[in-house]
Amino acid sequence: MSKKYKIVHDRDICIGCSACASVCPKHWFMEDDGKSSLYNHIKSGNGEEELLGSNQNPLVEDFEDNMDAAESCPVNCIHVYEINDKGEEKELI
Repeated sequence: MSKKYKIVHDRDICIGCSACASVCPKHWFMEDDGKSSLYNHIKSGNGEEELLGSNQNPLVEDFEDNMDAAESCPVNCIHVYEINDKGEEKELI
């Protein structure tokens, strides 16, 4: 089975430093309100933005860039999860 990943952005605590957009502009951009957002995201019920990926999705090709974006965030509002075949999530960062 292919590995699947999920990026979760807790936008409420984003300080708008733009580090993620600088490191990974293919997936991150700055909004008019000064906070970052994910391109092609879906909103979860609690106001977070999510982006799902699999081996057939460019997210895996840019997996390292998104990990770098998460690591560059000074307030740790970007979380990367690996999802196993049972649908269980393991937080990588």
